[in-house]
Amino acid sequence: MRIKYIVQILVLSCISTACFAWGSDGHKIVAKIAYTQLTPSVKDSLAKYLRGGTIEEASVWMDEIKADKAYDYQKPWHYINIDKGASYNPEDSGNIVWELNRIIPELKHRQKYSKDKVETDLKILIHLIGDLHQPLHDGYASDIGGNSVQVFYLANADNLHRVWDTDIIRDEVLNQGVDWSKLAHFSKEELAQIRRVDIAAWMNESRSLLDTVYNFKGDNINHKYAAKNAPIIERQLLVAGIRLSEILNEIFAPKKKD
Repeated sequence: MRIKYIVQILVLSCISTACFAWGSDGHKIVAKIAYTQLTPSVKDSLAKYLRGGTIEEASVWMDEIKADKAYDYQKPWHYINIDKGASYNPEDSGNIVWELNRIIPELKHRQKYSKDKVETDLKILIHLIGDLHQPLHDGYASDIGGNSVQVFYLANADNLHRVWDTDIIRDEVLNQGVDWSKLAHFSKEELAQIRRVDIAAWMNESRSLLDTVYNFKGDNINHKYAAKNAPIIERQLLVAGIRLSEILNEIFAPKKKD
């Protein structure tokens, strides 16, 4: 099946089970899209290292364990802060780009590590690729990635980060019905560019959307704003899924028996 039909089926299924957030169901959408693009042998390897757990379950693990203080060290890995007008510094550590660039080579050399570590690394990878494609996870420290920007979304008190993580997806992406086929009409050249693995470039691509994210007046976010940004979110979810599949196929390429 082609990407456009696969994604449409997945999202319609998600609607029937009340999907309401990038933070949870959005991550699962990314994971499901990725899974449809994996080779059979890669699916087998993934099942082996996730020990029977699904890729959707793995995609939300990092959020599910946030309440456990033993995992507080992971919290900075969900995002990167770069001041407006500044550029990414590859020497900065402890952020989402650093962690992804650390963990992908580690997974490629997974024979050196325990199965517990490989399983954890996979869960981190699957989740963070989704986070990377949410522009406010690549935002500004001054407002904590939009978390401290208090707004009224359709007259309800909220913050900008939640509007992007939850509200627009709920009201404009899922509940309105998405023609995902329009998003999957990539040329061969576009698809090749999308699949080219470059974590810092993907982060900068997401950051390039921040001017649009902050393009509203006062503290009121209306339906017009939500409708304008819904296609951006739709594309980011799709692209994140495609890119996740590319990384997983690359990691588990059958060079030798796994």
